[in-house]
Amino acid sequence: MSTSKPKKTNESEEIDLGVLFNAIGKGISKLFSAIGNSILFVLNTILQLAVFVRKRITYFALASILGLGVGVLLERTIPPKYIATATVEPHFDSARQLYGNVNYLNDLAKQKDSVQLASFFGISLAEAASLKKIEITPFVTKTSLLQEYNDYTTGLDSLVATEVSYKKYVNQISDFERKTHMLKVESTQQDVFAKLLSPLITSVSEPTYFKEQQATQLANLELMDSITQATIVQADSLLSLFEEVRIIEANKEFSNGTNLYMSESTEDNAEIALLNRKITLSEQIEQLRLDKLKAKNVVDIVASFPDVGYLDESFWKNKKAQGIAAGLMLLSLFYFTIYLDAFLKSKS
Repeated sequence: MSTSKPKKTNESEEIDLGVLFNAIGKGISKLFSAIGNSILFVLNTILQLAVFVRKRITYFALASILGLGVGVLLERTIPPKYIATATVEPHFDSARQLYGNVNYLNDLAKQKDSVQLASFFGISLAEAASLKKIEITPFVTKTSLLQEYNDYTTGLDSLVATEVSYKKYVNQISDFERKTHMLKVESTQQDVFAKLLSPLITSVSEPTYFKEQQATQLANLELMDSITQATIVQADSLLSLFEEVRIIEANKEFSNGTNLYMSESTEDNAEIALLNRKITLSEQIEQLRLDKLKAKNVVDIVASFPDVGYLDESFWKNKKAQGIAAGLMLLSLFYFTIYLDAFLKSKS
């Protein structure tokens, strides 16, 4: 009795394993079969499309030629659009005001309000009428985003920092919080761009709120600069005193019990601590002067508009390519409509 029971158990286990392997094999077969059917469906669809186009190649060729002709006509009748870009860096939370002004000007350009545009920029009506689009976008790179994310998480509690992922941080930050922004202007006149940036920057710098913030920031930086410089002078005086004491101690043959003890340990050496303090203060002075340089303007111009704009010669901006694509799409839509109509009639 005792010898027969394990045999039955082994037989049942073998049966269960056999069923399991058969199920896995069938599942793998179905998976490969589904993949094969999908590939065959795609290849068959491509083949049918190729056959469909091959039978009507003359009509598609005529549509391409017609679209090309329309594109050439548009290139000769519609004036070309020139593009210019500038890079700016707003301070004192003025990015929101800058975006508001640019959006307002872009609306004027869409409405073809040459009078308001000419008044804002101080240009002629003809130059204002040439403006077609004015846009602003944040200028970001992956490197700068990673640096910003690292700086942001460093200042957070360790538990909170683990809950803020890089993707979540990028999604929650607004365009106004970016450091650098790019202005883009489209115009049918090639040499109007150099006159546009200065009035736009002035419109953001004039509000009293930003002027007061700028004045306060400059005053605080000047105060910190003077305090830091005075501290450096004090550190230099103490270093000179340590130097004089060292010379006196070196010239004495015997100590009278009143000499200043200078520890040889780096951690306890007051002179080395003063030197490190002076280096830190010098770095603070450098940073303060950079901050003062930035605070002199509400909006800094990193790169101005060029005197002459350039044409966007990308493939899809080419009127000839657009005409050919439009001709092929219209003909395809025509054939699709006929096929759909025949399909609906057969079902009805």
